[in-house]
Amino acid sequence: MTTANVGADLATRGDVEALLRRFYGRVLADDLLEGPFVEIRENGLEAHLPVMCDFWETVLFRAGRYKGSVMSVHQQVHTQHEFGTEHFLRWLALWFTTIDQMYQGSGAERAKIQATRIAWAMHRQLTGVDAAELDAVISQQAGTRATRRERARVSDKRRRL
Repeated sequence: MTTANVGADLATRGDVEALLRRFYGRVLADDLLEGPFVEIRENGLEAHLPVMCDFWETVLFRAGRYKGSVMSVHQQVHTQHEFGTEHFLRWLALWFTTIDQMYQGSGAERAKIQATRIAWAMHRQLTGVDAAELDAVISQQAGTRATRRERARVSDKRRRL
């Protein structure tokens, strides 16, 4: 089993695997998320982990490994266990918590931003509606990024003085 170097950035496939193992350990034990993730629970995480690693490695590092259709897979799950806003919010909360406990840095932040964008788009595609709560997460991240950019600009100005 791959383990994360706590405090290091999310930077390799091994890091992604460690993140996914811990994250899905939490997801599979979560009462709200047990329905949508029953297939992974029944088939075992090991059967699904390589595909998820390919997906996240492609999303985060542009590895080009994932060749599937994430929407069609989730559409099939949605027909059996309807996803609601609460499912996406819980998934994101567990994702953010797991990342924050394992990693820090630009890769970790990118993983949170990308997950939020994916959750927002997937929710909209699957349900046909927007969710104010997911919009708020997107807006909060945009504000956080803007604040970080501003702090970096101020820091750069101070260094030049």
